[in-house]
Amino acid sequence: MSFRPGNVNDYIIVNELTLPAIVGNDAWHRPKPQPVVVSLRIKTSVEHLAETLAAIILGDELRAEWVNVKVEQPKTLLRADAAGLEIVRRKDGVRDGQDQITIKDLKVATIIGVNPWERLERQQVVINLVIYKPIASPAPSAVGKPTGASSTKLEEGPIYDHKTLSNVVATHVEHSAYQTIEALVTGIATALCLDCGTESVTVRAAKPSALALARSSEVEITRHKSYFQFLETPSVEKKHHDVFIAFGSNLGNKFILIKDALAELNKRGINVTKTSSLYESQPMYVEDQDTFLNGVCQAQTTLSPVQLLKTLQDIENSFGRVKVVDKGPRNIDLDILLYDAKIVSLTEPDLKIPHASMLEREFVLRPLCDIAPNLPHPQTSITFSSHLAALPGASTVYPRMLLSSSIPSLQPTNKARSTRIMAIINLTPDSFSDGGVHNIDNIEATIQRAVKAGASIIDLGGMSTRPGASNVPETEEIERVVPVISSIRSSSDPEVRGVTISIDTFRSSVARAAVNAGADLINDVSAGVQDEDMIKTAIELDVPIVLMHMRGTPENMSSLASYPDGVIETVGRELEERLGVVLKAGLKRWKIILDPGLGFAKSTEHNLEILQNFGKLRTREALNGIPWLLGPSRKRFIGEITHVQKPDQRQWGTGVAVAACIAGGADIVRVHDVEEMAGVVKMADAIWRQPT
Repeated sequence: MSFRPGNVNDYIIVNELTLPAIVGNDAWHRPKPQPVVVSLRIKTSVEHLAETLAAIILGDELRAEWVNVKVEQPKTLLRADAAGLEIVRRKDGVRDGQDQITIKDLKVATIIGVNPWERLERQQVVINLVIYKPIASPAPSAVGKPTGASSTKLEEGPIYDHKTLSNVVATHVEHSAYQTIEALVTGIATALCLDCGTESVTVRAAKPSALALARSSEVEITRHKSYFQFLETPSVEKKHHDVFIAFGSNLGNKFILIKDALAELNKRGINVTKTSSLYESQPMYVEDQDTFLNGVCQAQTTLSPVQLLKTLQDIENSFGRVKVVDKGPRNIDLDILLYDAKIVSLTEPDLKIPHASMLEREFVLRPLCDIAPNLPHPQTSITFSSHLAALPGASTVYPRMLLSSSIPSLQPTNKARSTRIMAIINLTPDSFSDGGVHNIDNIEATIQRAVKAGASIIDLGGMSTRPGASNVPETEEIERVVPVISSIRSSSDPEVRGVTISIDTFRSSVARAAVNAGADLINDVSAGVQDEDMIKTAIELDVPIVLMHMRGTPENMSSLASYPDGVIETVGRELEERLGVVLKAGLKRWKIILDPGLGFAKSTEHNLEILQNFGKLRTREALNGIPWLLGPSRKRFIGEITHVQKPDQRQWGTGVAVAACIAGGADIVRVHDVEEMAGVVKMADAIWRQPT
C-alpha cells in the first residue's frame, strides 16, 4: 500500500496518569480516595481530536456559536519544538477560514550568507511554518497536483503530514547554499508548494548568528502555489527552458551585428521571445575602448546549460570574435544570465548561472528590467528592479537608452540628448491645416527649409487622419507618397537625400511600398490595430514603428473619448496591453516608439491632462525606457483654448504645448512650423532636458 497521510494510524497516548479516585473500598475496607494510575492509548489523530473538541464546544451542552481550536504536540518531531493544527469552526457549519498545519522552530544547519567567511561552515537556521489547507477539499485524486507533477502525486493529493513536511523542508535546507534569508524562505515555499502540493504556505526563517547585538534576523513570506507555476518540479524535465541572454557590441556596425546575432539565435533553435531596449554604455572594466551597445533578450531553448553555452560561443566565433584582452573590445558578446530558476556552477566548462557579475553591471540590469523587472534573482530572491535601484552609482547618465537602432538621426550625439523634431508633410488635399500645400514639385525645397531649421525626421502622409476623415483607396495613398520618397532619395542635396523619412499610415501595403522606396520608419496612428498585417510587416522589414493610442477609426473616434478611470491610467493600460501583443508577436523593443495620441479620441480636457501628467504616463513600469513621440501641433484643443480658429495661426499655443511635452520627457515632437518650434525645443531642452 502506497504511503498517504490517510493510511497512517495516529494515536494520542497518555502514560501513567496518577489520579486520586474512589473506585471502591481501600485495603482497610474504607470508601476513601486512593491513587489510580491510568495509561491511555487513543486511536485518533490531531485532526480528529481538534474536530471532536470543536464539536463538543459547539454542541448542545455548551452551545457556542464559534470556536478556534489549536492543538500542539510538543515532542512529536525531533528537530522542531512542536507540531500542531489550528482550526476555526462555526455552529452553522460554514467554513470561514483555512485550517492551519503548524511546525514550530524547526532547527536545521546549512550554508547561508553572502560573505565568504559565512560559507566556510554550516550555521543553524530556525524555521516556522504554517501550511494552509483549502476551505473545501475535493477528493484527493482531484486536488493538489503541483505543476508538472507525476500521476503518483496526483493520486495521493497534497501532503499535510507533519513529519513528511518537516523532512521535506529539512532535506531541502540541508542541501542548499543560499546567499540570503529571502532566497531561503522562497526556496522552502517552492519545495512545499511544488513537491508536497500544498495550497499555500507562510514561511518564517531566523538566522540567529546574523546580528551580534540581536537575537536573530528573520524574514517571513506567504506564497500560494500559483506563484510557482512557472517553475519546474525536480522530477519532471521541461521540454523548453526560459533563458535570459545578455548581448553587446563595441566594434564595427554595432546595430547590424546585434541584429544578425539575434537572428542567428533563432536559426539555431534558440527562440527569442522578448527583447529589451538598446542602451549605449561606457566600458566598465577596460576603459580605453569604444562605447558599447547592450541589451538583453528572453528566449526559449531545449538545450542544456552547457549546450547553450557552447552554441553561444560558436555564434561569437562565427562572427569573427577574437578575444585579445579580457573584457576588452568585441564585435559581439553573448552571455547566459539566467536559465529557468536554476543555479549552475561548473569549472569545466567555466559556467556559472546566474551570471556571476550581473548584479554589479548596470548595463545588464537596466535592459533586464525592461522585460523582467519583478523576476527574483534565484540566489537572493530579490527582484532585479530592486537590485538595480540598490546598485551603487546607478543613474540615467549611462547606460543611455537609444531612440531607435540603425537610424543615425535618432541617436544621441552627446550626454545631454536633445529632443528630435519630426516635420509634418501631408501629401493630401484634405488635411486639417496643410491640405494641398505640398507636392512632388515643391517637396525638395520644403524639406531643405525643414532640415535647415532643425528637423531630423520628415513624416510623410498620403491620407488624412483628422477627425471625421474618410478613407482613400490604398493605391491612391501609395501613389501620393512613393514618388515623393523616391524624389527625396535621389535628390542632389545630401541633406535632403539623407533625411530620415517616416511614413504616416495604418496600412501595411502602404508601409511596405514606402519602406521599399526608401522610408526609414512607420508611424501608425492605430498601433497596428487597423491592419493586422502591420506588425508582421514592420518585423519583416526590420524598421522602427510608432505605436499611437487611438480608439476606433478617424470617422468615429470622437465618440469614443470616455475614460472613467482617468485618461492617464486608461491610456497607459491600453498601451501596455498593445505593447504586450506586439512584443509577443516578435517586434523588438528597441524598434518601438510610443505616442499617447493627442487629439485622437481625446477631448480638450483629456489632452490637457496628458500634457500635465505625461511624466507619470511615460514612467509606468511596463512602458518605462521606451521612447515617446507627441504631436500637439495646431490641434483643435489648442484652438479651443486660445480661440484661434485657423489651424495655421496656432503657433503660440503649439509652442507652449511642445514645451510641456519636453518638460514631461518627450523624445520626439511632431510639428508643422519647424522653424518656430525649433527655437521652442532648444529653449525647452536647455531648461528641462536631463542628461541621459
